[in-house]
Amino acid sequence: MFHPSIRDLFSNLGRHPAFQELLRRVGRPKTPDTGQLSISGLSTTAKALYLVLLYQLTERPLLVVTDGNKQTEALHEAIQTFFHLLLPSEDRELPLLLPALDVLPGQNMSPHAEIQESRAAGLWRLATRRVPITITPIASALLRIEPAAFYRQLAITLRPGEEIPQDDLIAHLESIGYERHEPVEMVGEYSVRGGIIDAFSPGAKPVRLETFGDEIESIRRFEVESQRSVLKVTECTLLPMTEYQRSRSLLAELAEKLRAEGVSARELPLDGSAFPGWELLAPLVHERTGDLFALADRPVVIWDEPELTRSAAARL
Repeated sequence: MFHPSIRDLFSNLGRHPAFQELLRRVGRPKTPDTGQLSISGLSTTAKALYLVLLYQLTERPLLVVTDGNKQTEALHEAIQTFFHLLLPSEDRELPLLLPALDVLPGQNMSPHAEIQESRAAGLWRLATRRVPITITPIASALLRIEPAAFYRQLAITLRPGEEIPQDDLIAHLESIGYERHEPVEMVGEYSVRGGIIDAFSPGAKPVRLETFGDEIESIRRFEVESQRSVLKVTECTLLPMTEYQRSRSLLAELAEKLRAEGVSARELPLDGSAFPGWELLAPLVHERTGDLFALADRPVVIWDEPELTRSAAARL
């Protein structure tokens, strides 16, 4: 809890003449100024404060690009603090840190699972227009990605009374990174017991679907410790664990293309299963042409420390 006088004190900083000029130039969503502006003399804390004020007073999504992970994390932490202070609401969407991948194409390594999970949920939020402020390193901004519709379809929303074949639901969960485990104990796991399907989605309580044939009869939350159902819900959304949707046909086609280019067959599975590093090689089969800036709804793009960020981009 913050005292209202503290909130007023920080809000009053938005009256600074230079910031008021920035607001005038940036404009509202219907009348944006498309020119470039340069602001200097701000510490990381001051940047975070004025970024939150900028979002609050313009109602436009912000996309902040930094030179690397360290600055991204520091800026995100400060932005979170001021966001809770100036825009307190339990229903409000929160700022997003979208990390860069920790591997490069050709290293024969898959991205770390936690990074994949964070990016998958973040890209889904951006694609569904659910992010006020996004902070990301230049390595993430440079990466080619899929269009918004692709990330929206990775998540699946289920409601009682709807019909979905059990095999189709399981196939979709596995394609977006879920693993079968009995019982479900951790995020990204699912289990099947007859007509009961348990699933643990990122950012949510685990849910239990009771089905009859292809129809969902009920959806309940359950406690991992006791495995007992505790609360009936009217719907649930299962978010992806990875931004790279996996299918046997894609993996088989990718392996065939790699073999044709001289990669040893011993390094590639023949049955269409995954192999280390396939995620970043998949564009050999299906080219990615989108970029991060297209996912937000006409964002204000902020280049943090432009010279450092430009140098980091050149190194990449």
